[in-house]
Amino acid sequence: MKPRLFPLWLALLATSVGTGFAQLPHFDNVTVTVIGDAGQNMETLNRYKDDFTQAGITIKQVGATFTGLYDKLKTSFVAGSNEYDMVIFYPSYIGDFAGNGYLAPLDEYMKKTPASIWDPNMAEVEPPFREIYCKWAGKTYALPYDGDVLLLYYRKDLFENPEEKAAFQKKYNRELAPPTTWKEWLQTAEFFTRKQGDTLAGQKLDHPFYGAGEYGARGFSYGWFLARFAGAGGIYFDENMNPEINTPAAVDGLQNMVDSLKFCPPDVLSYGYEELKNAFLNGDLAMVVQWSDVGKKTADPQLSKIVGKAGFALVPGTEVNGQVQHKAPMPVGRVLAVPANSKNKEAAYWVAKHLSLDKSSITVGANWNGQDPYRISHFTDTSHYKFPDEASVKGYLAAVEANLKNGFPDLNIPGAAQYIDALDVAVTKALSGEADPKSALDGVASDWKGITDRLGADNQKKFWDDALTSYRAAGLLK
Repeated sequence: MKPRLFPLWLALLATSVGTGFAQLPHFDNVTVTVIGDAGQNMETLNRYKDDFTQAGITIKQVGATFTGLYDKLKTSFVAGSNEYDMVIFYPSYIGDFAGNGYLAPLDEYMKKTPASIWDPNMAEVEPPFREIYCKWAGKTYALPYDGDVLLLYYRKDLFENPEEKAAFQKKYNRELAPPTTWKEWLQTAEFFTRKQGDTLAGQKLDHPFYGAGEYGARGFSYGWFLARFAGAGGIYFDENMNPEINTPAAVDGLQNMVDSLKFCPPDVLSYGYEELKNAFLNGDLAMVVQWSDVGKKTADPQLSKIVGKAGFALVPGTEVNGQVQHKAPMPVGRVLAVPANSKNKEAAYWVAKHLSLDKSSITVGANWNGQDPYRISHFTDTSHYKFPDEASVKGYLAAVEANLKNGFPDLNIPGAAQYIDALDVAVTKALSGEADPKSALDGVASDWKGITDRLGADNQKKFWDDALTSYRAAGLLK
């Protein structure tokens, strides 16, 4: 069904966006059913409800759990259901969903006129998200919505405290600074771990303080392992699709993560996103690696006890041949796509475009969601970010951009959910002491070979070749 457009003058007045105005189309009372992980990242559907209403669209929301989204979507797709018109999902699933024909290619909608309504301006999207997370087999199947990348956060006030600096220099014979390597991460975490009654920055502690935190819960702990693994030069498979996940460097990386637990809160194995975020925002940790949206929340006095005290830096790296190599994992993220069986493809596509472009500057700058920068303009237009001062905004965005340039993408070939789940199981086994790092990762390598064989080794090899090509196109691999 073709949309009827408002008169141009009315459309131009209809809605303001980050850098100007966007036209609104008009549909005849279409209901667009949207599914995604329930919570803050679907809040845009409520915030911009008036825009959808003016365009003749009613949004029906269906929520899934953070870790249950894949199963819910895959069940619907395999059944051939047409219950969803737009899906919000983690881009590591794009090979599975697009490769199996579950998603509609978006290229024809992107070329429609007028461009102010239909063109999502993908040329302005940062290459890792555009080339890896939104495309499959040369076609665009999704639009970006959330540019996740991991950052190093640290307590700037503690790292700059003269007493702490002097004590650190005396103990380690080097200057106290945000750790540039994972070896330094362990030293710094050890240094800042204090007992109740100890002194920290001249103040006596009435509760324990910890040097670091880790994502210890089942689900996405693999991302914190990948930071160590990728920084040491690791990649999921070699050119022939043989698993590289249990190399000596991979084992050393997982051992580093296990060793880090000594300087973390005692309940850290239960820490998911919320717990890890809150531990840092509550002032209980000296440093943490977390998703980029946490930076915005450090500046919100309604959420944070450390407003103005957070620093932002590169995720630590590993020294290889005399050079420190940094790799920042890009776990999760979110993209917007239209199922092949959607009853309302055109309306669903426009909703996706409106969120991905027209409202994106407002969304990624706000604290009411977990969405992060993914467009060049998100780094140049700072007007929507709420930090105590302009220097903090620039420091935050510079760190996000620097980590993104060193990004390490989630696996996104068909079967990615199975490969990554096997890795996550192994990481949590090592963290809990159920298995040592080597045996845990040896088990992953064996599991991955089995997954490849079940899915068809020749096809998987071709998919992996294509993935490597996209990583190189995005500038993330040489």
